[in-house]
Amino acid sequence: MNRYTLSILLLLVITALSLYPSTEFPETDMAFADKWAHWLMYGTLSFVLLWDHSRNRERRSAGQELCLTLFSMFWGGLMELAQVYLTTTRSGEWLDFAANCFGTICGLLLFCAARKAMSRKA
Repeated sequence: MNRYTLSILLLLVITALSLYPSTEFPETDMAFADKWAHWLMYGTLSFVLLWDHSRNRERRSAGQELCLTLFSMFWGGLMELAQVYLTTTRSGEWLDFAANCFGTICGLLLFCAARKAMSRKA
């Protein structure tokens, strides 16, 4: 099985959710629920990409980790553009992209904290 199966699956789920017609999602009273969802999706994506990468490499490279983090941000921007140009019921927003980027950074920070905690146990 591919060592990056979870990362690929998560990318597919995020892509499907990003392009799914917005009229199908339930309304909520939670303030900024949409932004929290973006933050959570891209924080999770960033963390899982980095975790899968670190499990599959003997040597870690800060450059490779930076590329994966930037990829997560890039994907967030690509999905916002896809909502504008490929759907009729969705719209891309700068604040959604900002939430994607903020989630990505939080995922990176969580990964760094987890890696540090794991290295202390070893």
